[in-house]
Amino acid sequence: MIFQSHGLSCVSISAKPVVGDVSVVLDPYDNSTGLRFPRTLAADVVFSSKKGPEHGNLAGVQGSPFAVDMPGEYEVKGVMMDSRLSLLKDGEHHMVLRLAAEGITIGFLGGLDRQLNDEELELLEGVDILIIPVGGESVMTPKEAVNVIQSIEPRVVIPVYTAEDGLKEKVGTIAAFKKELGPVTTDETNKFKIVKTGLPQDDMLLVILKK
Repeated sequence: MIFQSHGLSCVSISAKPVVGDVSVVLDPYDNSTGLRFPRTLAADVVFSSKKGPEHGNLAGVQGSPFAVDMPGEYEVKGVMMDSRLSLLKDGEHHMVLRLAAEGITIGFLGGLDRQLNDEELELLEGVDILIIPVGGESVMTPKEAVNVIQSIEPRVVIPVYTAEDGLKEKVGTIAAFKKELGPVTTDETNKFKIVKTGLPQDDMLLVILKK
């Protein structure tokens, strides 16, 4: 399984759950954010955690993907997905996602701006990899994100939605999140490759995905 970041909360995942490759794109954004969305990014599945330019540019993903922007359970080419309604602080609709492929489970928190309730913690219990927004402002703060991480105890954490060149929204830096998290084994990479047998067994791994 391969993870790549495309900015904000947008992450692409390439997996081989049954036969052949399957690609999933999470939270595609549009260019009004100040970032340039990759025009050639294609997928078999695209997921949007909420409407709006930062998370909901489903039409920007090429390849006529199967779109998930509603709560429900889905299976596409061996990729299992469970999407649940998760309201933001202001009551706006948002969804959290549990995804499974290659025997690896992934939690994706998209643009969530608060800590998790009991139902959401139950959905994400035992996930191997947690993709979590950490920049504050429209998403959860570093402190809130660390509390969520401590509650779920994933083997791998991939922080998203942090400051980057061109982004109009003023969000916090990855350094601010790392300071809040404290000392932890860290891997900074453009592509994070992992198989089930390679998941950390003891200490948590922090993966910083570079564009």
